[in-house]
Amino acid sequence: MEKNPFTLMYGMTTNSVIAREEEISKIIKAFTYDENMLTYLITGIRGSGKTVLLKTIEKRLSLLSDWLIVNINPQGDICVSLANRLSSLDVLRRELSRWSVSINLGVITLARESGEQITDPEIIIDMFLAIAKKLKMKVLVSIDEVNNTKEFRKFINLYQILIGKEYPLFLLMTALHENISGLANNKGTTFLSRAPKIVLEPLDLPSVALEYMKMLNVEKDKAIEMAKLTNGYAFAFQVLGYFYFESKEKELNAGLIGQYQEYLWNNGYNKFWKDLAKAERRFLIALSSSRTKEKSEIIGADPGFKDSYSVYRARLMEKGLLFSPSYNKLDFVLPRFEEFVGFVKDFE
Repeated sequence: MEKNPFTLMYGMTTNSVIAREEEISKIIKAFTYDENMLTYLITGIRGSGKTVLLKTIEKRLSLLSDWLIVNINPQGDICVSLANRLSSLDVLRRELSRWSVSINLGVITLARESGEQITDPEIIIDMFLAIAKKLKMKVLVSIDEVNNTKEFRKFINLYQILIGKEYPLFLLMTALHENISGLANNKGTTFLSRAPKIVLEPLDLPSVALEYMKMLNVEKDKAIEMAKLTNGYAFAFQVLGYFYFESKEKELNAGLIGQYQEYLWNNGYNKFWKDLAKAERRFLIALSSSRTKEKSEIIGADPGFKDSYSVYRARLMEKGLLFSPSYNKLDFVLPRFEEFVGFVKDFE
């Protein structure tokens, strides 16, 4: 039985991935040719393709002989995890021929016959990065979905010390829109406000249509119709493709579209909605009630935003939920999200 080339899971790379070549090229060129570009932050709404982009860059750099890739789970002690991962790289470990390396219950220990032992992860990281520098190897540390935690702040402080020593250490991270301000405004991570960022925009609709034509063997007109249903939202592209592949009729009928919409609502939009402040939800409800989507009509639907319209407009655009198609107009970014808001408003 032929395997479905699409997935219903966030962050999974499948046979049907639309590569963001412009963003990939920008980050890889910065890391390989710009000596001062050591950090990049990928941000966007949940399901916009941040993880896929990070994994693609990891894979491409791993093909280069002078790059070492270290992917770190943001949960737990990042410094300990980094020390452990560096110690597992044979190209670095074999340079410490006089040291034995052991890991017990997640704690790494370097020991010599003289009895000397090192267990401090920061010292161990420093030792392995010194080896990488000697070997003229570059180390990419990638962290998916960073957050403003004590462990992350501790790692960032160490990271700034290490790059100050001119170690060949590069950092690639992803983060949700709502976590960026907390990271940038925290005393220990303010350097992230200066770090270059890539904000993932919706996928190019012609590229989405071409991928549907290739992976689902559909005609151009149907592929275009399907692409428009996704609004370029990467997760929606996967969900619609998945259900179309699984359908027996292979038609964009009400049943298939309803299945697609229900999955988006239950596995994405409910979470978005719960994470919003009450006033943000009110603003979206006012927008969904507006026929023209113009400022005057939105305020007319909820006069409480007369003096705070610009604040909530900017806040929800920054979160990737709204865009401005023209002066004094707003609209929803995500497919079927306006219908979702129209449904849940009765439960507010």
